[in-house]
Amino acid sequence: MAKLNLAHRLDRLPHFEWWLWLGIFCLGLIGTLNHAPWRDEVNGWLIGRDSVDFADFWRNVRYEGHPLLWYGLLWLLNQLTPNLLAMQLFHLALAMAAIAVFLRYSPFPRWQKLIFSLGYLPFYEYLLISRNYALGLLGLFAFCALFPRRKQTYLPLAFCLAFMANSNAYALMISVCLAIALGGEWIWQKPLGVTLQAPWWDRLLSILFFAAAVALSVVVMVQPGDSTLHGGADQWILQWDWYRLGQALSRVWNGYITILVPSDRRPLDLGIFSIFSLILFTIWSLYFSDYPLILLFYWLGSGAILLFTYGRFLGAPRHFGSLYLVLIASYWLKFYLSPNPLLKEKVLSRAKQWSQKLVPYLFTLILVCQLIGGLVGYGRDLLLPYSASRAVANYLVDQGLQEATLVGSNDFMASPIAAHLNRKIYYPESRALGSFVIFTAERQEVNQQQILQQIDQQLGLKLSPPIILILNTPLEVSQPGLSITPLAEFRHSFIQEEQYYLYQINRQN
Repeated sequence: MAKLNLAHRLDRLPHFEWWLWLGIFCLGLIGTLNHAPWRDEVNGWLIGRDSVDFADFWRNVRYEGHPLLWYGLLWLLNQLTPNLLAMQLFHLALAMAAIAVFLRYSPFPRWQKLIFSLGYLPFYEYLLISRNYALGLLGLFAFCALFPRRKQTYLPLAFCLAFMANSNAYALMISVCLAIALGGEWIWQKPLGVTLQAPWWDRLLSILFFAAAVALSVVVMVQPGDSTLHGGADQWILQWDWYRLGQALSRVWNGYITILVPSDRRPLDLGIFSIFSLILFTIWSLYFSDYPLILLFYWLGSGAILLFTYGRFLGAPRHFGSLYLVLIASYWLKFYLSPNPLLKEKVLSRAKQWSQKLVPYLFTLILVCQLIGGLVGYGRDLLLPYSASRAVANYLVDQGLQEATLVGSNDFMASPIAAHLNRKIYYPESRALGSFVIFTAERQEVNQQQILQQIDQQLGLKLSPPIILILNTPLEVSQPGLSITPLAEFRHSFIQEEQYYLYQINRQN
């Protein structure tokens, strides 16, 4: 009853979508200005800022394991300003564009639009945290909005798919699955009861354009042989592992429900939530069974992400949240198609009817869980800095130390400070000044004693006193000949690895 009252009230509001978008934009702007970017956000920005030229930029991006589009946009943005805030505001614009497309063109009732837009991915993970996932979200929603135009032309859809393919690895997989579904619809259009009139040259040009985009994405994502990021190019799990399978399958539950996530360290939890995941997947498959094209995409998209999760990278909510986006896109595209039942058997037909009665309640539950996750994530980011790096940068500026010699370790934990200060830091891991971090064999891990030994050796040569040492763990060793004075600690941070300890180092007299 409460849901019906909310739906009726929202339906009577004039310009509801516009006011909702404006409200989310205001909250997003507040959250963006408050958000302290962490290392994964700033590394791409620093590559664009400090690469010598485009050739150097290209070489550096190859080690990131991501497509080119986001990094290329950051490189262009860096030609205008080195201010890190520009990246955050640009990302906010992309995220708000995706929400605008969803609010304007999605066929969901207003109350579902409200709950979805305030959910974990669109309101927190893909709004406040400046990564390439907002690009994929925008491309996916644009594809769904333009889907009815496939009857006359595929070119707009090909552009959306190419855009997705060069956004991130998960959007690439989803785009390929959507392309396969489009191809299947063209081949079986008579049995499916659709009439597609795109001319041959339109289809050919669309295929070539998308294929070229996929090829570019794969070329950029395949890391050079000397990369050590996530184990390098060879770190794939190809053997059968029941424990790993449970981890992968549980991501369906994690991606849909998001607020009740099982621990990967408890096999029993993984087994239980893997079963829950299979139940969810079965219910939605039965629900989509009247729409063969949607069922094909749902299976392909979910299957591709799960295979990647098992074989390569278990990921975080921003990654396996792509399973939720596959579900949303499937539910959206279903509204454009006429039913064409596949299940004729009496038992299966009853199961399908049962799923059709259950899905509205299940979908509401999923949306509400996502809403809780979004509100909690957004509120936590307002109260607890994501990273303490901005606080460190502000402290150094306030103390007049921003031009002092800075030594930071671990390098990738200290890189956000280099972004905030718009300067380079000496990294003991590479024995050189740097900002972004490239994971190759040339980069060597160092312990605290080795860090102090480097400072002792380089003091007066590469490093001019006084030296400010930035660590993400307390200093527990000393070095003969060096005077070490603790300056400050910054432990108020959501990312524990980006809590910092500052020390001033000079020669002992």
